[in-house]
Amino acid sequence: MSNPEGPNFERMTPFTDNWAYLKTELAWLDRLLMVAVSRQKRELQELDDFALSGEDRVTRHWWKGIISLNGQPNYDNARPPKTQRPSGSYAQQLEARILASQRQGVVLALPQLRDRLQLTMFEKNVLLLALAPEVNQRFGRLYSYLHYQHDESDWDLPTVDLCMRLLCRNDQEWRRSRPLIAPNSRLSNLGLVEWLNAEDTTLLSRHLRLTEDLTTYLLSEEPDPATLNAWAMAPALEAEEASEVPAESWNSLVLPDPQLAQLKTVAAAARATDGTMVLLAGPNGTGKTLAAKVLAAELELLLVMVDLAAIAPDEEGNIPELEDLVNLPPCVLLLKNAPHWFGRNPTIEAALVQSWGIQRRRQPGLTLLASPYLQSIKPSWRQAMTGVIEFPRPDAAARELLWKRAIPRGVKKERTLRWPQIAQQLPLTGGEIVTLAQTAVALAQQADPPVLTVEGLHQSLALHHPSMNLPKTKAARSPKTDPKKPAQQTKSKKA
Repeated sequence: MSNPEGPNFERMTPFTDNWAYLKTELAWLDRLLMVAVSRQKRELQELDDFALSGEDRVTRHWWKGIISLNGQPNYDNARPPKTQRPSGSYAQQLEARILASQRQGVVLALPQLRDRLQLTMFEKNVLLLALAPEVNQRFGRLYSYLHYQHDESDWDLPTVDLCMRLLCRNDQEWRRSRPLIAPNSRLSNLGLVEWLNAEDTTLLSRHLRLTEDLTTYLLSEEPDPATLNAWAMAPALEAEEASEVPAESWNSLVLPDPQLAQLKTVAAAARATDGTMVLLAGPNGTGKTLAAKVLAAELELLLVMVDLAAIAPDEEGNIPELEDLVNLPPCVLLLKNAPHWFGRNPTIEAALVQSWGIQRRRQPGLTLLASPYLQSIKPSWRQAMTGVIEFPRPDAAARELLWKRAIPRGVKKERTLRWPQIAQQLPLTGGEIVTLAQTAVALAQQADPPVLTVEGLHQSLALHHPSMNLPKTKAARSPKTDPKKPAQQTKSKKA
């Protein structure tokens, strides 16, 4: 496999084809697995040195903290992995090569799937883990070893536990990622993955593999973009069913009428003229990204999202991504964390941003700048915008609708769980509501039958918003047991 961090990679050269991209991603996965294998070999060797019985092996996590294990860490039968640059740097450079490839018309299956379905980095890497054994059986043997199974012919597919161990760096990432890989997650509902031995094991022990159609698409010499329509429009998608509206439609937005009217005006302006540039300002989770998706669907253009916080000058002060962002095909370009470039103290030279803005305005398509605060954008840039739309935090009525849409159809809830009361007590944004709902639903799936409970919502709130408190629901008292009511009646009669 080629080294993704060689000299050519530094120049951000585009991938020649889909397989060149896969080789780069699998090389990264190979290094990740070798580090995990080395750690496990060291652990097993220490275990063999001190364990005297099967019970010792099972309880190793306790006695290893008591007994001092001598010896220096080593890479038994495995070469020490080369020191990598920070993961963010690799991800940024990989994304730059992907953009360069798209600019030259090279179709890359997995990035295209990620962008079309708006998959997270974790979801994309889970698909990569499941795809790897289809390319080389060596990955399957490594998975089997990392499962603590010495019979390498047993399972060559990753488990949920292995995906979490490899891709989550801390407990917080583990908690956030677990619902994304559950049987009721998007990956399953979209028909991208299949679950094996799913009924008689815990979630962490379950194996997952890609569907045949997805495997064929990801390994194609020339992936057909039309193939994505089957997954993008999947009728079984829980989120679409919950909202009861088509995905990426105007009805998907829960915004006040003035903001909806402004967005429709932006769509009309983008159809009439090139270089339309609009600022979307509002707290995180208020619908800026969803608005970009709706506009892209309305204009029938590709949506390209770029996080400006992840782009930094190289050692010579150059920004290689600028050229890629200028030469994009007609699209809706959403620039997240816009203050990094367009704020009062930009992280790159203002002249470079000014030059890029002039060139971008000459290109067909729509450019959207997203900022949590309107004042974070330099006044001169605000004046240069075609329009400015401020996204407010949702009111109680909007939050009630967002809660109802965030819970998939078919998930039952306790009678004491009332959305008007929850919406009134928790002043959350739409994005925060979706995150809480996903965690609460994941907790509900552990019951048989699945039931969404007030306690599950309390647990979700304690995880994501520890500073908030949801008062416990109290049952209404009967008139017969209310000591105040007879007194009030007696007083009224005397009056």
